[in-house]
Amino acid sequence: MDDKLLLNILSFIITYIIFLLVHIFIINRKRKDYKNGKQTEIYYIINKAKLDMNKTKYSTLKWLVTIINPLIISTTFIIVTNIKSYLIGLIVGFITLISLIYSCYELIGRYLKKKEGKKNV
Repeated sequence: MDDKLLLNILSFIITYIIFLLVHIFIINRKRKDYKNGKQTEIYYIINKAKLDMNKTKYSTLKWLVTIINPLIISTTFIIVTNIKSYLIGLIVGFITLISLIYSCYELIGRYLKKKEGKKNV
């Protein structure tokens, strides 16, 4: 296997674990209820997918966001670190970050909306 590919995979795993631990132990500790007002990504998913929070458990949504956010950050980090130019890396990183956030949150919303129709999630 190519050394650069192995280094990228190892970097991705390490950054994912670090950001996952930060989300679990620091950010999730503050998320007691979705009505808190400081959770824009959770409000975005609820409003975008028109989720019924009486059927969808808040903890399910919170843990899905906790798993996806480090994935988005780690993927963007690996893409940006492989670009030599600072300006191009910044532009590509911004575009990658926005597109991953939109697509992943859309997938979470559709998944929860689909589960919402079957039974309590």
